[in-house]
Amino acid sequence: MKRKVMKGFIILIVALAAFIAVFPIFFTLMNSFMSEQEILDRYTKEITESNAADFVANGLHYVRFGLFPEKFTLGQYHKLLTTGPEYFRMFWNSVLLIVPILLGQCLIAPLAAYAFEEMRFKGKEVIYFTYLIVMLMPTQILLVPNFIVADWLGIRDSYLAIILPAMFHPLGVFLVRQQLKAFPKECGEAARIDGADEWNVYTKIVRPNLNSVVAAFFVLLFADNWNIIDQAVVFIDSTYRMPLSVFLGNVVSQAPGIFFAVSVFYMIPALLVFAFGQDYLAQGIDLSSLKY
Repeated sequence: MKRKVMKGFIILIVALAAFIAVFPIFFTLMNSFMSEQEILDRYTKEITESNAADFVANGLHYVRFGLFPEKFTLGQYHKLLTTGPEYFRMFWNSVLLIVPILLGQCLIAPLAAYAFEEMRFKGKEVIYFTYLIVMLMPTQILLVPNFIVADWLGIRDSYLAIILPAMFHPLGVFLVRQQLKAFPKECGEAARIDGADEWNVYTKIVRPNLNSVVAAFFVLLFADNWNIIDQAVVFIDSTYRMPLSVFLGNVVSQAPGIFFAVSVFYMIPALLVFAFGQDYLAQGIDLSSLKY
């Protein structure tokens, strides 16, 4: 009986946590079907005929949160698709940033992790430990040295100033090396005895067995870099070249009537990546936690 009560309590906690996680997405989706006028009435400081009853003495009215629109409409999406080309431009700016970052990580992280795990050189663990310290530091702390180096290289006002540091983020190396610790050493040793060089051991034996953990950090890094804000604000001077993650803040002040539609438009790639990669994410992190 006690075990059943504990199990029910755990299920309740998990369900509550799931609800808290999903509710903002559901709220944004439902509000994207509100009309532009309803958005202005509910969420802006503008006094209109519809919200005049909420007017108070200091010239403001109360925000009226609503989960469901008074009348379902696709007006926000219609306006976004027909009169908002700048949002699509910012969307492709985000794509131009994230694609080389992810491709670079998928190439560099497994190679670096293999070198740290299989190669023998002086100070390897000290270098690896120092490398991991970077992973624990907040992004804001790293912006200053990144800014200085980017200025030295002459790439400060370019996407390269964001892409290059992100390509060498330690998370992928850490996850892959953890899985390599559980990889049978005998497989590589047998291949070397048969005459295979180190490159063939890596490409033919080791790398094909790392697909799950690579997919796992692909999903994690996609979420992290799709939401880039600080780096873009620091390194990109032109508003026209900003990613959509930064431009979302301008939508609230410039076009509040379509803010929720733009937010849904922005969420779709991340939701798709998580939907298709959730099994790989769970499997890859689980494998990375093993150590023989």
